[in-house]
Amino acid sequence: SAQVCQLLEFVAPRHWKPPFSMRVLCFCDGSQYAGFRLHRAAFAAGVLVASSWHTSDAGWVDPCEGSIGIASNGEPDHKILTRVLSKHVSEGELNGIKSTLVDYQALRRDPSDLKLYLAQLCHLDPGLSAAEALATMINAYNAVMLAMVVHFNPVSSVLEIDNVWMYKFGTVNGSKVSLDDIEHGVIRDRGNGGLAAEFGARGRIHAGVNCASLSCPDLPFEAFEGARLFEQLNAATKKWLTNPTKNPGLAGGALKLSHIFKWYGVDFVNAEGSVQAFVKQHTGWQVADGASLDFIPYDWNLNELNGKASWSGAVEAAPFSHGLCIFVAAIAMLSVPL
Repeated sequence: SAQVCQLLEFVAPRHWKPPFSMRVLCFCDGSQYAGFRLHRAAFAAGVLVASSWHTSDAGWVDPCEGSIGIASNGEPDHKILTRVLSKHVSEGELNGIKSTLVDYQALRRDPSDLKLYLAQLCHLDPGLSAAEALATMINAYNAVMLAMVVHFNPVSSVLEIDNVWMYKFGTVNGSKVSLDDIEHGVIRDRGNGGLAAEFGARGRIHAGVNCASLSCPDLPFEAFEGARLFEQLNAATKKWLTNPTKNPGLAGGALKLSHIFKWYGVDFVNAEGSVQAFVKQHTGWQVADGASLDFIPYDWNLNELNGKASWSGAVEAAPFSHGLCIFVAAIAMLSVPL
């Protein structure tokens, strides 16, 4: 399952090469994979731990199942989410990365507006424009991510939340949804376009969704709105790309970028023809068409105000599970590096 795959990603980073090993490949939708050299005992222990490692939602009341008191008319009031963001998000720096940071402790003490906004998503008007629908889905992703961090209270990273990407924690338009459902099922349609293509924002949408980690594009100070979505995504994309702690840029002829450009390169290619062209379009940098690409390590530490940045897990595979992962374990011990 994706749950076991995620556990292995942090139990067995690629640079670890024990003398006795077996090769484990995790395939996601037949394309994305993570490779590990893993000691047999560690593999067995990892599977055992993962099989008994459960997400508990005890104490959480889904606003769509509770009695928040506000029923959406199908057109979410994004100003409610803006109240949350403007109050709890601020610029800062943690672990050498400049980023917006979230005061999760304060939000945890009073999540009333966050829950109020989640209640706005319970039932949506099917007649929403592409712009309003996309703005709503980006906001939904960010709101559900905030709610998961507030509820599960991870110490250092969202990767401590069991099956974080696939867990159906929120409700959108009457259906229980996961973060994967929102981003890859609706916004991207598994790389086939989705709302992002319909609106004309392939590539740029990655600057809008925030995975509560330091290397993620910044969580904004305001919610996205259909009427201003084009300008908001342009501004978010430029801010993300020109932040040297998240995208160092040109260096010695190479283009050093976030791992997001590796994981979801197809979106940037579909948007502008190539990753290089996308970066050039949104920064004004003189990027050669054939410039080599170099992807910097991704920092999964929680984007928390006054956070400790103590996460040390190594994850190089795509952060989001695109369906169930299938494990293939070699019976014989292999010594060939992955």
